[in-house]
Amino acid sequence: MTADGGMSTIDSLHRRLCHELLDAIEQGDLAGVDRCYAPEMTMWFNVTGETSTREENLEALAKGRDIQRRRLYNDRHIDTFADGFLARYTCHVVLHDGSTAALWACLVAEVRDGKIVKLSEYLDSSKFKPRRRAASTEPAS
Repeated sequence: MTADGGMSTIDSLHRRLCHELLDAIEQGDLAGVDRCYAPEMTMWFNVTGETSTREENLEALAKGRDIQRRRLYNDRHIDTFADGFLARYTCHVVLHDGSTAALWACLVAEVRDGKIVKLSEYLDSSKFKPRRRAASTEPAS
């Protein structure tokens, strides 16, 4: 129910859940992120092609704070549907050394009973800097 006694729509509930999730990540509020997740939540990530558990996702977010001074989810565009939402945004990251990066991203969430049960995150991987390989110690042939 809303404050004025009206019924909340699925649209408004899913939009609120999306904002709660992204706001909690921005603030480094892992307990807030966890409140958005169902116990069985999984997350698939396009860059790695791997699926992680809720616990692994929360651990990755905690480790991200070790290398990121700030992460913002700007220009949010949220579309909802009966069992979830799709969020398009720009993820602005500031590292502890002051360097910055902006990635275009899309997050697709499946929601059940007001909690996220499945996330699929798509990042524009062309924005990632290639990792340098260590110089080979093998002689050239």
